[in-house]
Amino acid sequence: MQVLMNTVSPKYNTYNNFNNTNKQQYNQQPSFGANTDEVVIKVVKKSNFLKKTITAIKSVPKKLTQASAWLVPKLFDNKFMDKLSVKLQNSDNLFKHFLAIGSAITSGMYMYKTLQNDKLDKDRKNTLAVNQFLTFVLSTAGAYAIDGSINDWWQKMTAKYAAASLEDKTLLDDFVKEFKEAKEENKKIKAFNKTASAADKKDLKSVRADAFIKDRLGKYLVDAKDRSLFMDRIKGMSFLKSMLVFALVYRYIVPVAVTKPANILCEKYLAHKKNEEKDDD
Repeated sequence: MQVLMNTVSPKYNTYNNFNNTNKQQYNQQPSFGANTDEVVIKVVKKSNFLKKTITAIKSVPKKLTQASAWLVPKLFDNKFMDKLSVKLQNSDNLFKHFLAIGSAITSGMYMYKTLQNDKLDKDRKNTLAVNQFLTFVLSTAGAYAIDGSINDWWQKMTAKYAAASLEDKTLLDDFVKEFKEAKEENKKIKAFNKTASAADKKDLKSVRADAFIKDRLGKYLVDAKDRSLFMDRIKGMSFLKSMLVFALVYRYIVPVAVTKPANILCEKYLAHKKNEEKDDD
């Protein structure tokens, strides 16, 4: 009979098996594969906080739409806006006014951000804000002045563009002749109005390129749709002029001409104020 001798007690053998199992589990590298991703996705889906956050974000456009639907009619659907629209609908300066309003909003935001800048001391913030305000005022005044001063020249340029497009130089010649005659007549009317009574005063003659071209456009274009499209281009010339002038003044002429002198004055003012504070101490 063969007898097998086990030199390790069952109790000790069980302990070694348990210890070896723990070592294997300890040395095993953690896995961050698909199972982990599935767990994260399940947690995100079950999170009430994330659900509420996503719901709140999705509701923002709806709330903005509802607020706009209530506010916009209140602002524009009233008697004051009706009267203002009728008064301004044929205004030549309406486009320029909107450009100036847009610049006012932009400059206002610049001033606000400057005054809220914690990296600058109070005196420097105030002087920079004043600098930005004066730059806006000078830019606006300069843009309106330049836009008005080149109006006559631009009317001739518009007629020149129309003549080139329609391939008829006589159109430009006729406009220039009529334009000069109207200018001479307006000088006489202005002289007469200075001494005339209110009832006898005469209106100045207006010779505009768009009206002049419209009256003669049937000679060149037979189709009504073609005439309408061409007149849209002619009317757009005045918008182009104002857009170029305002952009040039706001973004180049005044910033280049004003910023450096304004900065020099700002530095002198701050230095003078610091010297006064030292003297007071």
